Amino acid sequence: MLSTYVSYQLITRDMPKAIDRVEREPTVDRETKYYLENISKVKTIEEFVKDDRLFRYAMKAHGLEDMAYAKAFMVKALKEGVRDPDSFANKLQDKRYAEFVKTYNFERYGEKATIYNRALHDAPTNFASTVVIGTMDGGFGFVEDEVGYYVSNISSVASIDELMADSRLLYVAMGAFGLDANTETPERIREMLEGGVADPQSPANSLADKRYAHFVAAFDFAAHGAETTSREVVQDAPKYFVINTGLALVKPDAAFVKAETDYYKANIGKVRSIDDLMRDQRLLRIAMSAYGLNADTEEPRQIRAMLAGGVSDPGSPANQLADKSYAKFVAAFNFVDHGAATTTRDAVQKDTLKLYTVKTESGLLASSKYYIDVETNHYLANVGNIKSIDDLMANKRLLDYALAAYGLDPTLEPPARVRQMLEGGVADPKSPANQLTDKAYVAFVTAFNFAEYGEAATTRTPAQLPSIDKFLRQTLEENAGKENEGVRLALYFERKAASLTNFYEILADPALAEVVRTALSLPDSFAAADIDRQVKLFEERLDIEDFTDPARLEKFLTRFTSMWEISNPSAPAQAQISVLFSQPVEFGVSTDLLFAIQSMKR
Repeated sequence: MLSTYVSYQLITRDMPKAIDRVEREPTVDRETKYYLENISKVKTIEEFVKDDRLFRYAMKAHGLEDMAYAKAFMVKALKEGVRDPDSFANKLQDKRYAEFVKTYNFERYGEKATIYNRALHDAPTNFASTVVIGTMDGGFGFVEDEVGYYVSNISSVASIDELMADSRLLYVAMGAFGLDANTETPERIREMLEGGVADPQSPANSLADKRYAHFVAAFDFAAHGAETTSREVVQDAPKYFVINTGLALVKPDAAFVKAETDYYKANIGKVRSIDDLMRDQRLLRIAMSAYGLNADTEEPRQIRAMLAGGVSDPGSPANQLADKSYAKFVAAFNFVDHGAATTTRDAVQKDTLKLYTVKTESGLLASSKYYIDVETNHYLANVGNIKSIDDLMANKRLLDYALAAYGLDPTLEPPARVRQMLEGGVADPKSPANQLTDKAYVAFVTAFNFAEYGEAATTRTPAQLPSIDKFLRQTLEENAGKENEGVRLALYFERKAASLTNFYEILADPALAEVVRTALSLPDSFAAADIDRQVKLFEERLDIEDFTDPARLEKFLTRFTSMWEISNPSAPAQAQISVLFSQPVEFGVSTDLLFAIQSMKR
């Protein structure tokens, strides 16, 4: 039989081949196919645990196969999620449970948990929240900055105190409901939030102005606690903030604008009446946008009333408004005075398109859900084909969408800077994105993480292929353990090493702790010693950062497999001796001592 060291080396020197052998095992192949065919169909925690075959596969993938029977335990962990530091999974010493819940994150993503991908799901949601077009006195850059800041930081807010402490977040939060945080006293805002909306007599509910009640209902920490800011209504606040304040983050893509302009030219001449215009929502959107109006946020009956009232009468509905946008729109589309000939006039044929183009080029085109839908549909149809940073950088329309979704203005971000951020990734705390104070780039690079996931970045679903990879690796380790438990321990430590940050994590995992004790030649009884004493000794003998260095990790595991072989011989003595001669033994244990120990075992 091969020694522990040799067996371990045979596997790790060609890991893809070893995994491939496991994948082709009939039982593994059958279970993996079943998992792939069914996991995406699971929409709830109840469906997940009910399918015992599926659930066991997932549990084994995370090294929790022995706990697959404890479904009530796992349901509790899944329901509480991992966003709250005090959630059930996060409070368990064994971090495999938190990792499992993070993979099958029903608490956060609901029915999308088993198909969730940041690039496919977060980006469109963020885009709809941030990309709204209009005008405002505050200036393009101001709103861009505030919305970008909100998108990047709101999820970290877990209490009323934290929201009140951040004036920028509070400004956007209240602005989304038509309220101005700058004109309200902090005491009054806190009173509203602390009162909640459950009680009909609460401060917010007692006001005739229901905007306060709507604001508090969204930011209802009294009812939802730390989970408040993860709710959809809070995440969508930037969209309504921009609608209320009136400025967008990006200009529509040139291809979109051309398509709209061409459509307008080809069809506006067919319109003969107010009814015709109202029936063609696409034409109506373009026409109203040219005059700073948003067809998606205006009531159809109000639009009709304005057009039917004309502008000849000073008392007409359009003329009665202080904002003259409607009066200009109605003057151009004046069916009251010009009837069927209205759309042949230059005001409609030329002037409207000219205004539309000017507002588009200046980024002041009125908001349109249609624009968002068109861009989102285009994005979803094409982002899965993006396999590299080069692909994304070469597709300006998709890149602009992706940047805007994370609060970054495509017109202000140099391509070289975008590439630098993407290539640096986010794994290294010193990467370019992580070095920035504004975390918008971190969110963007995390979603489009080509540095870590390569061509799978835009399609990777944690609950699918990554779980299968974990299952195969877990099975490989189990198979190795049937022949030699030391090989299994070495493979397990090698897999977990890069994520270790302190020795307390090692002691919390019996398998990791056994590897370290064995490598340091410590007796089993040392495991009963005071935890702090164990950590102190580990820190004296080892450097935790060595486990993130492949060369140093290899030396450590060479030491472990050699020491394991001495205590648990699997190969003839002569083979064991050759291993000790051919491989360096660190940490001050001499070859002479190892020979002496080996001789005592004969």
